[in-house]
Amino acid sequence: MKRMWARRLQKSGCALNLAVIFVTATLLPMRMIASGPAPLNQAGNPAMVPADRLSEDWWKQRHEAVLHDVAEHPDTQLLLIGDSITNNYDKSTLPDENFQPTWKTFYEPRKALNLGFSGDTTANVLWRLDHGEVAGLHPTVALILIGTNNTGFKSESAEQTEVGIDAVIANLEQRLPETKILLLGILPSDISDSKTETDLAVNAYLANGYSENPRVTYLEVGSIFYKNNKLDASIFYDPRLPQHGKPLHPDTNGQRMMAEAIEPTLAKLMGDSPRMPLDAMTEINTALIPVPKLEQDSYDWYARHHAELNTKLRINPRVVMIGDSITHFWGGLPNANHVNGPTAWQHLFRDDAGAVLNLGFGWDRTQNVLWRLRQGEFDGLTPRAIVLMIGTNNLSGSSNARASTPQEIVAGIEAIREELHRRSPSSRLIVMAILPRGRSAADPFRVSIIATNKLLSARFGNDASVTYLDIGAKFLDADGTLPVSMMSDGVHPTDAGYEIWADALADTFRKLNTTP
Repeated sequence: MKRMWARRLQKSGCALNLAVIFVTATLLPMRMIASGPAPLNQAGNPAMVPADRLSEDWWKQRHEAVLHDVAEHPDTQLLLIGDSITNNYDKSTLPDENFQPTWKTFYEPRKALNLGFSGDTTANVLWRLDHGEVAGLHPTVALILIGTNNTGFKSESAEQTEVGIDAVIANLEQRLPETKILLLGILPSDISDSKTETDLAVNAYLANGYSENPRVTYLEVGSIFYKNNKLDASIFYDPRLPQHGKPLHPDTNGQRMMAEAIEPTLAKLMGDSPRMPLDAMTEINTALIPVPKLEQDSYDWYARHHAELNTKLRINPRVVMIGDSITHFWGGLPNANHVNGPTAWQHLFRDDAGAVLNLGFGWDRTQNVLWRLRQGEFDGLTPRAIVLMIGTNNLSGSSNARASTPQEIVAGIEAIREELHRRSPSSRLIVMAILPRGRSAADPFRVSIIATNKLLSARFGNDASVTYLDIGAKFLDADGTLPVSMMSDGVHPTDAGYEIWADALADTFRKLNTTP
């Protein structure tokens, strides 16, 4: 890790000075502190050189106003730090820039301060932090959204912007040692293809660099701004301005959607309840927002994630299984704490332990799979076949996540498909229908499962690059009853249930000429 960070500093034109290198307690990328008695030689990267904008009267006045607010509100519990997208919460202009209702719903009750400055880059945020904007505060959470101006009108590279964001994080970690940091990925825009490419690179770096830092939670909510795989310009106000700008700033509705997407994670970090019931926040598809562990299960979620990363370095799997507990507890590597289908696994895959990698995680939803894929679990793999069975847990709501609709689940599976295809376009993807659950045909889940599978069939049934496989009927009696012999708890297959899946996959592998 130290060598990686040293190379990054060298590329940025920075002389490595260990006196000001800040290392967190976890094995994550090392990040520099932007302030202190022995600053780095930062001339090569403007993104990490603290810079003011005091020549602009409004900026100077806003900075002075923030200092006043900081002094007047030492009990502040939430900081929002960023550029114009954060600054906009001060506006109440109808209809497109009426952001105060969102502020009053989600942030004001949490004793929040708005440290957003229109046009700011990481360099400006660093200067503001160095000049008193968090002095004397002990907030519970600092929410950071910064970088779009670095990659926009500043034309800074992905690497420069990444180092700038790292510097902001390190600065805050030093100044607010007890504060949790919620770091948002750069939001999508339609400024240019090159900016979009750069922003995606920055977000990929942040997702990996801050995946398990106990102080920093990374959250990427860009998916909410897309509709039918295209940026939804209708929820940005720029095109409706007199200058007819390109989409960059979320409008009243877009900003509200963003707040809703952030809310479950923010509430957890704040240690309070969501400001709105999760079931009421339906404008955003949470099945598309990558998040790590949501629910407590019978195993260590993060330990399994690390086991997946280590296992894939030791084997070259011809088949990768991806899913939730139904996949997790079937068998294979890495070893699960208990196995429900050993005979069926042996029947299908025999004794070749290296032939299959099991990326199943109990209680996972589509959003968890997206997180894991973006944290490297599939990187570098080129299996002959990928078997994806996910979505049944999306049907269940909890205090951590609301239930997803069939349409949302299919969108989540489609997003997983895109992630997998981008990483290994030669692999054949087998998308499994959601298995039946609940003992009776009248079980409430059955209606949602049937609706979801119908949509999955419509989406993937005629897709030449995907094999859609629905084996649910084979688990049921003629009257729709799910026998105990197939699923002892009404959700997870027994060894006999797994035999049905094994037979179906064996037949599919033969047809696709992908026999493991």
